[in-house]
Amino acid sequence: MGLLYPRLLTGQAKPLHEEYRNMQITDLMGCAATAHDSAVYVATGGDRVSETRLRELRDLVVDLAEEAGFPNESNRELRAAFDLRLAAALHSEMRLVPAEAASGDVWAFFALVLLPDVAYWRYPGPPGDRVLGTDLTRHVFGRMWWRAQLVHSPGDSDPYAALKILGEAAFDQIYARRKALGNSPHLVKAILRVWDELDLRGIDERDALRDLLKRLLRLSPFVLFEALSDQSLDNELRMAARETVSALLSTAPLTDAERQDRTDAVFGGSAAEVADIGSAGTTPIPENEVISVPPPSAQVDRISSNGPAPEPTSGETEGIDQPAVSPMAYDAYGGQGFGDPFELGLRERAEAVATVVAAEGPVKALRVYRIISRLAGMPLDDAVTGVLMSATKYAVRIGLIEAENEVGQVAHPETTLWLPGRPVCVLRARGPREPDEIPGRELATAARSVQQAEGPIQDHDVLAERVSLLFGDERPVERFKGILTEALQKHGLQRADLI
Repeated sequence: MGLLYPRLLTGQAKPLHEEYRNMQITDLMGCAATAHDSAVYVATGGDRVSETRLRELRDLVVDLAEEAGFPNESNRELRAAFDLRLAAALHSEMRLVPAEAASGDVWAFFALVLLPDVAYWRYPGPPGDRVLGTDLTRHVFGRMWWRAQLVHSPGDSDPYAALKILGEAAFDQIYARRKALGNSPHLVKAILRVWDELDLRGIDERDALRDLLKRLLRLSPFVLFEALSDQSLDNELRMAARETVSALLSTAPLTDAERQDRTDAVFGGSAAEVADIGSAGTTPIPENEVISVPPPSAQVDRISSNGPAPEPTSGETEGIDQPAVSPMAYDAYGGQGFGDPFELGLRERAEAVATVVAAEGPVKALRVYRIISRLAGMPLDDAVTGVLMSATKYAVRIGLIEAENEVGQVAHPETTLWLPGRPVCVLRARGPREPDEIPGRELATAARSVQQAEGPIQDHDVLAERVSLLFGDERPVERFKGILTEALQKHGLQRADLI
């Protein structure tokens, strides 16, 4: 559990700032304290930090400042080095949780009560946002804690090594966009990893970073960066960075070949790797992760689009052809409900999603959401979908389930979910599923198996009829034909494959 720190509210902080901003550093050293009569704490959330620990923190920060010249004048290089050491020290020693660190009043106490001498030495005669906590992207101490929070990698030998990748001005470009980008340690660390790979000699780094962030902002409504694995996210960022570099070099007096060579040089030969990802940003699924469709029975004749259908066997509806292959039976979820999704915690919702996936996976997220909402006795509206999408995203992150990447939208209702280590595609009878609940890869696999077993089928309506029959339906509805077309386009069985 984190520690609770004293908070200096605005009404007390502003007068202190006006008093301190014109004082000498040596005088401010005498103003430092570990308590203030007007300081307050939040009521719950942890233990209050002791004054002993506050004194230790002050001593630690003062020692770091002295290495940079405190209390005398310093230079830009020494101040930059101080900031990096300060970030790591504050983050590692304060035992501060993000909710507490998001309070500007906490940082106002640090700057105006505990460390006023260091604060006004680092920024002489500062504007209010440097010490009052009104803007944490600019606060002398708060901004450095958050930089460390966003790059902290506890499993690395140097958990704060990424602090050195970008300078303060460059990092501020990311954090200034915190609502869309800069509030995600997962994304920030990925940006820094990819940025560190680039050889940007001859290219304005500030312009390049600004352009890259603009591209990521345009992607953010469509891509759930948080739900991507490190590798997938790095690949998405490399593609965006390649677009940035190409755009910046497009104005240079270079031939197309020279521009391509220069772009490749920036990425250190990673062009092939980026190209392999695919323009949609999806990672191809290995063939061995798809359950092969069983070969047609020896008793079933091959059917061409022009040839006759086999005679119906006993017990079948007269005039309806037999399916070319026999899909597996569909095991539907038959357990209890999970309750109102809005009353469940995030972990409970994630476990509910995983429970349905365990029974029916690979399964479309849309069907999972419908099952959970139906069992709770409520319609699947946008609000319910939203909380279940967040639960799916969390379930993927903690390894309860896996999801097929729909251009980064792993919680989207159209994505397919399965348990880790299980196949990503199994051809089964339709069972209780609606046509829009059948995973696209399963539909494409069914169409491919029909083609392999029965010969080329050029007419899409005929193919839809044969695939519908394979799933156990006598005749396809028009909606099924559209869903099948979309699945074939998305999963690699194009019109050319049908001829």
